[in-house]
Amino acid sequence: MHDLQERRRKLATKMNANHDPFVLKLPPEVASHIFILFKGESEKSQGRREKLSVIFLLGAICKGWRQLAWSTPQLWSTLAFVLPDPKESAIMDTLPRLVFDWLERSGGLPLTLNISSYSLRSMPLAEGSLSVINALNQHSQRWHDVSFVLPPLYLGHLCGSSPPEDLCNLSIRNSLGSHRDRNLKFKMNTQPSPTKFTVHDIPFKAIDVSWDRLVYLKVVGTSLDGVLQVIRDAPLLETCSLSGIFTPINDFPTSETIIRHPHLRTLKLFRNKTRVFTEIINSLELPSLESWMLKSQENFIGVDAISFLKRSGSGLKTLDLWQDHAPALEDLEQLLQATPRLQCLKVDCSDFSWMMDLILERISASPPSALQIGHHTDFLPCLQHLEFRSIELNAWECIPLIFRWPHRRRLRLEIHMSSITISDKISSALVQLVDEGIALRIFNSNDEDYLQSFRDSTASLQTPKKTIDLVP
Repeated sequence: MHDLQERRRKLATKMNANHDPFVLKLPPEVASHIFILFKGESEKSQGRREKLSVIFLLGAICKGWRQLAWSTPQLWSTLAFVLPDPKESAIMDTLPRLVFDWLERSGGLPLTLNISSYSLRSMPLAEGSLSVINALNQHSQRWHDVSFVLPPLYLGHLCGSSPPEDLCNLSIRNSLGSHRDRNLKFKMNTQPSPTKFTVHDIPFKAIDVSWDRLVYLKVVGTSLDGVLQVIRDAPLLETCSLSGIFTPINDFPTSETIIRHPHLRTLKLFRNKTRVFTEIINSLELPSLESWMLKSQENFIGVDAISFLKRSGSGLKTLDLWQDHAPALEDLEQLLQATPRLQCLKVDCSDFSWMMDLILERISASPPSALQIGHHTDFLPCLQHLEFRSIELNAWECIPLIFRWPHRRRLRLEIHMSSITISDKISSALVQLVDEGIALRIFNSNDEDYLQSFRDSTASLQTPKKTIDLVP
């Protein structure tokens, strides 16, 4: 029986080799590159659970392909999987060895890791899971782009055996969401120093990371205490995104010291409560600020926001406003007047069109020499891109007036509206602007090009009907 099985195995190997007429005849470096390209294309269409199988599919073709795949470290430098439930004993018995072999085959290359566990309950640390974490720790020196979405108990064991030499991106997330665990911590044996850092639902007091090299920071669902200190301690920080930040359980005094950060260029504030927003912008002075994104269900356009812009200088180039509540008219005007170098303005509001009507009316006004008394400068003179998203717009007639001024003809205007009501006269004028090369796009709720639809409907009405002469 053993001889028969051996003969069958050799015959299968020979038959499988016949499926490959050329790959193994190529130089090894060329064949390896083909495998790398295949892996990249295959992973684009696969979920995270299936990515583990791509390389093993290559190795299953024949012995030659398996040896080639096993000896190509680039195929093994990325590892992504979801930790199974500890009750799935069959998987947990094989996963540690699989992960260990995978990392060993990656040679000395920098590692990209994406390890997750989306269990909605706190789980004990199973022996198999601990073995997987230990395998990851053994290769911590090569961590380059790593993301961990794990329960607190699991995150606490990711301590690393040696400091990462070139940690570019570090992302850690508490998979239990806003669950507060007093024992939650992320502390490696040696402080990691990433250039990009993302944290979800973990307080900074539980994190031991060096901020000396940090250029990108994204914080979601975390207490405010510690956030400002990180900004202060990250001298190279260029981009900061803060979302769903909440005030700590134990209240803390408002900081009276303003943090002047010379390199921070992009600030994104999403869904933060009024007090948190006020505390953040009243604590910062950003002389290099070029892009500010503000998304909120509350009205934040007021004295504090205007003072923040004036204190930071007038270098802002991009402003994104996502508002669910309308600001005061005078506050909006003052905010935009404080951004004379603004090049890109995006406004997304739910059901108040007057904000967009005001902006269109002010932009369509005459140049400074003919403005009303009291206006000493042109309104948003450097504007190059304007984008609106809302339910409806009223000031359509202002659009042709905007582009009569030479300095406005390079403006790119994009409008997305749920309801579009424009007279045929104005619609014809807007179509003519497009024909003249003006970058004007208007989309309805179905993301259809309104001006193109109007052009098509007008052309169909103007097409003469064919007549047929009947010969008696």
